[in-house]
Amino acid sequence: MLIDEKEIARAISLLKQENDIFEIRVLEGNKINHSAYFNNVERAIKQLKMLNIENKSNIYITLQKIKDACYSRNQKDRFVKNATPTTGDTDIEGYDWLFVDLDPVRPSGTSSSDTELDYAKQKANQIILYLRNKQFSEPVVALSGNGVHLLYKVNLSKDKNVIDLIKKFLEVLNMLFSDEKVDIDMKNFNPSRICKLYGTMAEKGSNTKDRPYRKSKIVKVPAKIENTDIELIKEVVKELPEPEKVDYRNYGERFNLEDFIRKHGIQIKRVIRTNGTTRYVLEQCLFDPSHKAPDSAIIQLDNGAIAYKCFHNSCSYHKWQDVRLMFEPDAYNKQYVDYKAKPNYSKQDYKITSIQNYEEELPEGNDGFLTIEELAEMEKNEPVAEFMKTGIEGIDKKLRGLQKGLVSVISGLRGSGKSSLISQISLNLAEDGYKVAIYSGELKPTKTWQWLRLQCAGRNGVKETQTDGFYEVTEDAKNRVKQWLNDKIYIYNNKYGHNFEKLKNSLDRVVKNRKVDLIVLDNLMTMDISMLDKEKYQQQSIMVGLLEIFAKANNVHIILIAHPRKSIGFLRLEDISGSNDIVNKVDNAFIVHRVNNDFRRLSKDMFKWEDDNELYHCSNVIEICKDRETGHQDEFIPLYFEPTCKRLMNTPYENKVYSWVNILPF
Repeated sequence: MLIDEKEIARAISLLKQENDIFEIRVLEGNKINHSAYFNNVERAIKQLKMLNIENKSNIYITLQKIKDACYSRNQKDRFVKNATPTTGDTDIEGYDWLFVDLDPVRPSGTSSSDTELDYAKQKANQIILYLRNKQFSEPVVALSGNGVHLLYKVNLSKDKNVIDLIKKFLEVLNMLFSDEKVDIDMKNFNPSRICKLYGTMAEKGSNTKDRPYRKSKIVKVPAKIENTDIELIKEVVKELPEPEKVDYRNYGERFNLEDFIRKHGIQIKRVIRTNGTTRYVLEQCLFDPSHKAPDSAIIQLDNGAIAYKCFHNSCSYHKWQDVRLMFEPDAYNKQYVDYKAKPNYSKQDYKITSIQNYEEELPEGNDGFLTIEELAEMEKNEPVAEFMKTGIEGIDKKLRGLQKGLVSVISGLRGSGKSSLISQISLNLAEDGYKVAIYSGELKPTKTWQWLRLQCAGRNGVKETQTDGFYEVTEDAKNRVKQWLNDKIYIYNNKYGHNFEKLKNSLDRVVKNRKVDLIVLDNLMTMDISMLDKEKYQQQSIMVGLLEIFAKANNVHIILIAHPRKSIGFLRLEDISGSNDIVNKVDNAFIVHRVNNDFRRLSKDMFKWEDDNELYHCSNVIEICKDRETGHQDEFIPLYFEPTCKRLMNTPYENKVYSWVNILPF
């Protein structure tokens, strides 16, 4: 029996706290059991070395917290052959580890081949990225000898609800990642489940060149092992679809998924049937065609429940119901919503219209009005409405995102989170392949870049400074974020001044040269618009009119930041600085609120909200004040501020990972 003493000592010290009780179980040949309980690493290794086993064997350890009384069993500090009892579920006090086991599919009683093991490593990478994006702590990563183990540190009780939660968690991973080559072991939810003791050999079948015995080992340990909160596990479990009630409009017994796919010509790359799940991998995402196979799928469980999953962040919130409505608008008596997104730089016939040429002269004899037939012809040449996902789920669901060709205004009191919001929207668009140009009249370009960099790095790319509450981007993340964002976001050089005439020339050029899709102007009060007219409010009105025409002509979206006037009440649309004509001209209007005592007091006075309103439990709120197309107004979207990286998150546990992150254990 070959063992690596140092690796075993490292593994036990990592998995167990000092004086924790653990059972080591040795399965010899045809399931002959050798069992021993220890609370000391040195004694465990000594007894393993003394164990005389002639046949091939596999050695395991209990993962979870064992009750102290079990140490009094007959096999205390020594191995007993065919010992009973061994650790059962009733002997476990709670969960220390969330155990994900990726096992290559192969004939039973055999070791995995190198190719099969490599595929399991690739799958492990996908799961790590998926759970990292769900804000899970980093796992301990190990090779079992034949497959891959991911161990996430937890501190959970052992009640029925927790056991059921972990069971469903593994079902979600199986639904999303198991295929004909790799299984996610769904039996690992039970508390007494044993795990390979790393540092020992995996000996299944015959030791051959193609299917060799391998030593199990830990391959990656996080710099700091942190607990994963149970709420994060619950967020993953939400991906598991529930069977719906049978209804003539629904997809109960009368609904056939394969017929639906054929009827609507949905292009399938391949079909994967495994472990109670059928996954139809799509040629491309149904909501963003740039997301190609294997990134999206329609999934049906054996119980009839159906899910839709695209692994891109911009599409992550889409559900099966959204797919159904896309093709059958009356399926749930809801209105069909079309989602399309095409960055400007993908258009070969892209043309630039200068911001200066904003209107045409009326020809002699023409009254300037169009007949319905003329309008119908003009409509044929208009571009299809395109919506860019902001990453703010409430905006993307209510407004479908930011429509190209329109202008939005964002307002809010100082410190409400406007800067965090616009830089985050910029990053989310960059992630989806769009390009952004940012003008900041208050911040130096380097300061704007530093803010963007911190948000882009996220929790996994920052480190704490010597000053409490302040964080900085690690050197590694800094270099990769710089490379990733270099041709995606452009920041105006303030040395060229704030004169609107000069700025609009720069806007013409950046759209032409960089093919940008979003322009951010932060803010109205920093731009010199005195050349447009003598009266201040007329100047602002003319400027917004120019921006509206420019946005439509060049198929870009423009966000204009405008500070509010002083207000003694709850901030409203009419409080935005400047004339009401600005609010009338723009297509969308938002107000960012910071949830503080003033917000609570004033909102209760105005809206009569109760103390338990969900908005009082978040840190910031975006209010949709106006959307010209849908008519949405007075919509409040809760957000949660993350101080380490200055992000505004959709949930307290969100941790969006941008594409610069590619460090994986395999």
